[in-house]
Amino acid sequence: METNLNFYPKYNSHQTYLFNKSIELQKSGLGYRKISKWFNENNILSIMEKEFKPNHVSSILKKGKIRYERNTRTFKPKIESIRLIC
Repeated sequence: METNLNFYPKYNSHQTYLFNKSIELQKSGLGYRKISKWFNENNILSIMEKEFKPNHVSSILKKGKIRYERNTRTFKPKIESIRLIC
């Protein structure tokens, strides 16, 4: 039996879209600059409603992967010596 003791707030729909689209574009062979250019050409703004730059894409991918790893890890219960004091 394993438990997930983590609770991290979920991404909103725009954050989820940006993360998934960035991964999709990266898997198709685009780098950070081309991904940011793709977002700008398609009039997609960053979370702060600004134009995309390569460092935004890098941050989205890095932090999204860290978030995914944290949310999917599980812990095995560990019971150590228990004492009853009456």
